[in-house]
Amino acid sequence: MIYSWKRIIRFGLPLLTLCVLIEIFAGTILQAGQNILLEIPIFLISIPVINSVGGNIGSILGARLASGLHVGNISLDIKDKKMHENLLTSLILGLITYGILAIIIYYIALFSGLSMDIGLIEFILILLSVGLLLIFIISSVSILTAFLSFKRGLDPDDFVAPVVTTVGDTMGIILLFFIIGVVIL
Repeated sequence: MIYSWKRIIRFGLPLLTLCVLIEIFAGTILQAGQNILLEIPIFLISIPVINSVGGNIGSILGARLASGLHVGNISLDIKDKKMHENLLTSLILGLITYGILAIIIYYIALFSGLSMDIGLIEFILILLSVGLLLIFIISSVSILTAFLSFKRGLDPDDFVAPVVTTVGDTMGIILLFFIIGVVIL
């Protein structure tokens, strides 16, 4: 595979343009749900955490898959043992990270005097639910993007991060509003 900046721009620019349009859609969803966020502001401060942790874990998984595909440690077989190990590690890392951050966010908000209309257990349940669903979706997208781009002769490193970030931001917001609706409303 020969890499050049022209090739990266030719294949990356349309993808980045699509990602920008999807991010605009995500912002529209966020604006539509602003009343919920203003009623329970702890979720407003949770959105960056939800999206960044999900995006980071998905990007790490994508980078590990891309490296594994490049050096031949991971095959394009969906049953590849190393790929499954990386996926399981991502899910466990997400569970631990979202659990710890839910507790930290709750107590920071509580000690900061933020209006709290939600209990600790309920908040942890919502953040963990959103986080685990998001990690599962992002991990699936990361695997799919890495495998498809590599199979087509493209560098997965150029495609996984923008796709995972866009899907993570959009799905993080959608899942948060969905889980809030199921648990609270």
